Amino acid sequence: MLDQQLKPIKVCIVNDSNLVRKYLSDLISLDGIEVIYTAIDGEDALSKISAKKPDVILLDLEMPKMDGLTFIEEMVKSGTLFPTIIVSSFSQDDSKLVLDALENGAVDFVSIQEGSQNEKKLQNTLITKIKIAHKSDPFQLIQQNIGSLKPKRKIIPRTDTSERLVVIGTSTGGPGTVQKVLNDLSTEIQAGILLVQHMPKGFTKQFAYRLSKNTGFIVREAEEGDIIKDGEVLVAPGDFHMVVQPNRKIHLDSSEKRFGVRPSVNMTMISASEVYGANLVGVILTGMGHDGGFGMKSIKKRGGHTIVQNKETSVIFGMPKAVIDLDAADHVLSLDEIPGKIFEEVQNLVR
Repeated sequence: MLDQQLKPIKVCIVNDSNLVRKYLSDLISLDGIEVIYTAIDGEDALSKISAKKPDVILLDLEMPKMDGLTFIEEMVKSGTLFPTIIVSSFSQDDSKLVLDALENGAVDFVSIQEGSQNEKKLQNTLITKIKIAHKSDPFQLIQQNIGSLKPKRKIIPRTDTSERLVVIGTSTGGPGTVQKVLNDLSTEIQAGILLVQHMPKGFTKQFAYRLSKNTGFIVREAEEGDIIKDGEVLVAPGDFHMVVQPNRKIHLDSSEKRFGVRPSVNMTMISASEVYGANLVGVILTGMGHDGGFGMKSIKKRGGHTIVQNKETSVIFGMPKAVIDLDAADHVLSLDEIPGKIFEEVQNLVR
């Protein structure tokens, strides 16, 4: 019995950031806890846990290739759900994604963003929760099976704000691509449009002006408290995340960069999915990296619709590929086909 008690708790850390993996590993590698390996995403973790079983998993949500929610789904499907603690910068109060993870099999949640302000407090919290999780049976915590959430179209009271929303994300090659999309998209569209283009501070205002001048849409740089209106395009300002609030107004967030960028497509899409649910269309155009992948996954989970640009017409296929890799693309289309599909999807939402 004594030998069993002295055995360290074996922990696996799953996070796409090398810095975060090392930081968490250093933080918890004491007091009877041993990090037996780390993984860069859910796909990597699945291959490792099948060979060497951990006692507890510390899991990020926002990762390329396979995100945290999908990783939990795959564990449940295989019947080998290990006690899992979500360790993420998402707030339990602000993000339904965390609640989804807890509902679907995770046993607990720790916010890095909040805890990082007090390293000792974060360390104590993690160690305590790891020890508790080690003794838990995660299958007993699942109230519904994975995938049983049935997103319904949100009933949004009629006001002067849009009842439907389109969120477009892009990076490298985006300016010309976005202009073509807006040129070919009907200005009669019954939805507001939010545009997140990876662009530094000081450039997005001019970018919005040029789009407004060269397309039929009213396009402007978003400001704090802006109302989302049909036929109007709001561009995320450089160096700010553009977040959709429950009252369908815009909040400009200066919190840490996501995947090295601010504005982040993921931040806008995740917040929009929580407000608009099935009344949302997500679009990812050409761009480097994988920002937007997890955001599109969130849109699909809430019953929304997703469109990505195909490889043949993309300047850089990184961002669209990230969506496809997460199985979050409803439609993979050429640039010429995308404006018509956006309008069609919105029309399907109009009652």
